[in-house]
Amino acid sequence: MQKQPKFTIVTPSYNQGKFLRESLESVLNQDYHNYEYFVVDGGSTDGSLDIIKEYSSRINWWVSEPDGGQSEAINKGFQKATGDLLAWVNSDDVLFPGCLRVVSEYYMSNNKPDLIHSNIVIINKHGIITKLLYIPRQTRFFIERGVWSVSAPASFFSNSLMKKVGYLGPKYHISMDLDMWMKMVKADGNICYIPKYLGAFRMHEESKTVIYSMHYKSYGKYIQESDRIWKEYIPKTTKYSRNIWRYIWRVYRLINFNYIIGIIDTKLLRGKHWKSII
Repeated sequence: MQKQPKFTIVTPSYNQGKFLRESLESVLNQDYHNYEYFVVDGGSTDGSLDIIKEYSSRINWWVSEPDGGQSEAINKGFQKATGDLLAWVNSDDVLFPGCLRVVSEYYMSNNKPDLIHSNIVIINKHGIITKLLYIPRQTRFFIERGVWSVSAPASFFSNSLMKKVGYLGPKYHISMDLDMWMKMVKADGNICYIPKYLGAFRMHEESKTVIYSMHYKSYGKYIQESDRIWKEYIPKTTKYSRNIWRYIWRVYRLINFNYIIGIIDTKLLRGKHWKSII
């Protein structure tokens, strides 16, 4: 039998103690045990450190010190990784039970892909489901035309290819996951899609995603950062051409019933706590 992959999971943490315990337990309570878990705290002052210490006997390595932001914190963990597959789970997000086992099965049966992604559940600050996103498989064809739609958690990366391309770009604070995907696709990384909901992304008033999407100036910074990444990796495209391909992508999702499946799943599960659906 082939050896099951080892995972390295990294949680970057900074002053989100109200969600941290739930995030830590979602990783530590997985039914798959071939993994190492790192927590990289940026010097929290809200009690997060006490929570991390409480679980320290089950965490392989952790540190609490000032850093340059999320990308730098994640890189600290990735650079220590001994796993075959890497992922980060933010301190306000969660992995669903069985996530690592499912990813392992797909990894072994799909020729050990370099990039793995799945569908995502959106939860609020109370852990209540607000939306389910049924995302189609990302393809090199669309990515090279400026279309990309992936969300952590439950996105996994090959450690060997991650080392080769140089980890997350520390200059990016919003779209570092897009930068990471572009690096790995350009390095001929192959992609695997798992048509399951494997984790939840938490939207709340202190979430960086909410802050950058709700405030005009912040949203402008997000767009500028993303545009810099697109120009760096696919310089022949323009904003206009990328928008055209994104429209085609929406039609593609409609034809493949991705929107309909997401709407049906949302109607069935909206208002429930994420733990109650597992």
